[in-house]
Amino acid sequence: MDIKRKGSKLSLIALTCSALLLGCGSDGKDGEDGQDGEVGFSVAQANELVTNISAVDIMDGVVKVSFSVENANGVPITDFDTYEGVDTLGMGIAKLLPQSGKGYKTPQWISYINNMVEPVTDNIPVGYEDMAGSQIQPSLEGSCKQACVEKISGGEYTYTFQLNLSAIDPVGDLDLTFDDSLTHRVTMEMRADGDINKLVNTHYDFLPSSGEMVSADATRTVEFLEDSCLRCHSDNYGHAWAPKLIMHGSKRYAIENCQICHTSYAGDPETGAPIDMGYMVHKIHKSEYFMVGYGGSVHDYQDVTFPADMYDCRTCHIEGETAPADAANFKHHRALACGSCHSDSTDPAVIKTEMHDRYQPDHNCSTCHADQGQEGAGHHMTDAIAKDNAKASYSASLMLGSVSIATSMLTFDVEFKDSSLTSAVMSPDADARISLSNLYFGFGNDIDFGAGTQKVDLRSITPTPVSDGVYRYTTSTSLTLDTDQAATGVISTKMCVDRDTLMGVDCGTGSDESINPAVITGDLIAFNLNGDTDVMARRVVVSSDTCANCHDEKFIGKFGIDFKHGGSYSNFEGECQMCHNPTRSGADSKTIVDHIDFKIRIHAHHASKRSTQNPVTFPEHYGNCAVCHDKGQLKMDGLSAMVATPSTDSVLDAVEFSPIAATCVSCHGVKDALVAHIRANGGAANDTRGSYVPGSESCATCHGEGKTNGVDAVHPTQY
Repeated sequence: MDIKRKGSKLSLIALTCSALLLGCGSDGKDGEDGQDGEVGFSVAQANELVTNISAVDIMDGVVKVSFSVENANGVPITDFDTYEGVDTLGMGIAKLLPQSGKGYKTPQWISYINNMVEPVTDNIPVGYEDMAGSQIQPSLEGSCKQACVEKISGGEYTYTFQLNLSAIDPVGDLDLTFDDSLTHRVTMEMRADGDINKLVNTHYDFLPSSGEMVSADATRTVEFLEDSCLRCHSDNYGHAWAPKLIMHGSKRYAIENCQICHTSYAGDPETGAPIDMGYMVHKIHKSEYFMVGYGGSVHDYQDVTFPADMYDCRTCHIEGETAPADAANFKHHRALACGSCHSDSTDPAVIKTEMHDRYQPDHNCSTCHADQGQEGAGHHMTDAIAKDNAKASYSASLMLGSVSIATSMLTFDVEFKDSSLTSAVMSPDADARISLSNLYFGFGNDIDFGAGTQKVDLRSITPTPVSDGVYRYTTSTSLTLDTDQAATGVISTKMCVDRDTLMGVDCGTGSDESINPAVITGDLIAFNLNGDTDVMARRVVVSSDTCANCHDEKFIGKFGIDFKHGGSYSNFEGECQMCHNPTRSGADSKTIVDHIDFKIRIHAHHASKRSTQNPVTFPEHYGNCAVCHDKGQLKMDGLSAMVATPSTDSVLDAVEFSPIAATCVSCHGVKDALVAHIRANGGAANDTRGSYVPGSESCATCHGEGKTNGVDAVHPTQY
């Protein structure tokens, strides 16, 4: 009934319009086309925002920035200038000022927006009263926000700074004059709806005299966030509690934006600590940085654990074809950056005096004060480069099919290679460069080396030459083995190296010998005593390469790192597991989180769950499986044959955990709900020893990689 009434009204309207047209007459021509509607999305409709600065114009000191705002698919955002949910819009501008002095000095950013900040008396930490004082702090223009934005067209906007570069009030002794011949940088931080996915950090480097972007080598970008910092640190910015490199109210993460505020002249008024980028980052990773931030918030980095060689600058300063054009700038002397390691002072004049007194008698001025293109602080890397050279040239590997056992004697062949030598390589007992050469056998690797292990010190045995570089060893053994059972052999080597020649050197004879030797990781060789060629090594569920992202394969560095066992075990894919397995004698006396079983120890260690170790400041979300595991390593293949991990509970005494359950509780703990879930699905958790039947644990059915509830899906895994 209602529909008919609506139809009647529409018919009446149509007739009325027709009559009007007939009454007025018609010229028979179509009307003009209307204006096209605006194509684009609202900020509210976008899941992610992408902002690009396209140009900066400076006229009579007025800075106008042209930029675009789009969603992730490139569709223009049409209401950025009016959308009420834009909660952050901060703009910065700085110039890159050349520095004078002996040798090449890297240019430094000078922000045009600065404040002289006085210490807040109530926020001065005890013991820092004498260090507190006025400090200059660079800042951003953040109060104007959308009032300074003008829409040009759909997705295209301009921002006009309130700051006029021709009328800047002096701050301290800073040179704030505008020079259009210098490289300048404009930075933008923008966020909408408080959504981390709608957060943008971007910048634009340009020459005001021409208005054009400058080349990469004119920007002083010395590191890329992705290659340097995010090798270890998390970029899961949206996670509530995971450690991540996003600061200042979860708004700033881009190094290029950070640089123009963390300048060489900036400091913390409550402690006097420089907030210079180089000084601050060095001190943080040395576990020596302490300062008071906005609103009296304390930033204490004195418990940071740094897992790499502190002396090897290349841990963070990465050079090469894909590196920033100015990646080598870190090699040039700068008082604060150098003093962050070499001095306790923050006064450049004091740092200069201290370093001259300490190093001038034995080193040339060019060691630090190098001209552009020369090495400068390159001597910091000679220790690590010598070790890299040793690892690249030397290898020691068990010969496949050479292992046999007869009358309690173990016989095997080892091949040694060294491309740095023109003569034949010697066996370790005769090679004076070798300070350690151990071959580790793990028998029964298909059940976590349950058939036994044996270490053979190759330096203590004089072998029989077989051919060029191949030597045969014979040693006693107490093992009685199944000849069909899989086994693994791997050799770890330590070689003394010299920092002058950057090569291996007879131990104790180097002109500038490294304090610690190079640790050379051997290959995992799988075999059985029948000589079968299709024997597989123990399941590989962690890669040495992923460990090296943070630990950098130095194992024992000059400063800042000393692996467990002094680097004598270095192949994390299958060597460590020879001892760190459920069947290791005496391991059952530990609680589950303190167990030596590798799958438990590594998880619990990086999550700081172990009661017998000092906390680790793991710089990632420890639930991100991809930090250590490659894609495909979380399928839980082979675990059905594994035995339970025996441990001790403070109440229940002797207990055991099935293989997958042991891994889960290493992070999640022995919680009632988790224990019930494990038991309901065939596993064992805090159960009487001997109750678990290998293969009855069905966790992989739902939680194997790629499944709906796979470990890679229920954890914040970021491959």
